[in-house]
Amino acid sequence: MTNTNTSDMTNTEFVQHIMEFSKHGALSQMVVVDCLQRGLEHYISHKDEILEAEKARREKGQYSLIDMEAWVSCCEDNLERIQQKYNPQNVYNGRNSI
Repeated sequence: MTNTNTSDMTNTEFVQHIMEFSKHGALSQMVVVDCLQRGLEHYISHKDEILEAEKARREKGQYSLIDMEAWVSCCEDNLERIQQKYNPQNVYNGRNSI
């Protein structure tokens, strides 16, 4: 990657830049993966509240740009992928065991 102007980077390029070009070396990769996992776990642990709030907004005629059911499903899928790679003993029947 030759682009060092982060404002011009795609999201993929930016995450790659964070993980590969850090004064902290490989520790930066561990931080990124840990933060990603913790963020996904947070959304999933608040799944019911997120979906209830989305339902309430829809009932009021308010629609979000992002379908929160799809958002939560994406979180579950990505967390499962992380668990399969880094912690496969916590994966049960295609879903992690949070």
